[in-house]
Amino acid sequence: TKLKISRFQKLLSYFYEIPIEKLHSQYSGNLEVSFHRGEWKLSTDQAIYSFGKHYTSYKIAFNKLHIQDFNIKKVLILGVGLGSVVRLLDRQKSIESIVAVDIDPVIIELAKKYWPDVSSKIKTEFHTADALKWLNKNTQKFDLIISDIFIDIETPESVTTHDFLKSLSPILNENGILMYSRLNYKDYNQEENKQFEKTFFDVFPASFIIPAQYNKMYIHRK
Repeated sequence: TKLKISRFQKLLSYFYEIPIEKLHSQYSGNLEVSFHRGEWKLSTDQAIYSFGKHYTSYKIAFNKLHIQDFNIKKVLILGVGLGSVVRLLDRQKSIESIVAVDIDPVIIELAKKYWPDVSSKIKTEFHTADALKWLNKNTQKFDLIISDIFIDIETPESVTTHDFLKSLSPILNENGILMYSRLNYKDYNQEENKQFEKTFFDVFPASFIIPAQYNKMYIHRK
């Protein structure tokens, strides 16, 4: 069960990061859940997987897109963390269902435990699965698709291919939004992103990029 945070601990978290639990995953290595600046935080040795409303890249992208103006009913999240995207969308009253997919069973269990409190009308499904294999079997369509797939600080090659990106297009509803996140703060990230951009713009010609602190957010609107 999720640890209940007292008002004093919540106040303290703005001055100190409060460790909650540590686990090991065969996919992500060492994982740590903490409570920091009033939000649940999930970290690996090198990366922050989830940080509630402080998950900067999506906060910046949602603001620039004016996400509140979209009628988003169905959301797909590939690479779930602890549900920061859901936390950032908590004022999006139109959402009816969320599907969360992650290959890592440890992260899925943590997500279920620390998932943001959402309205009872929002149906939430969790799937422990490889993203591409899940997409190949999926028959649902979505208004917002989030691809936030990392193994520590690396984006797996399997989710950078034409096949993976093409599998996202038919499940995006008309007027839907696809958001694909990649790190962009090291030289090798930037070189890899140049190659990825050729693939992304080939599959989604009418797309654009939002610089978001240490990430690049690749955006396609249908």
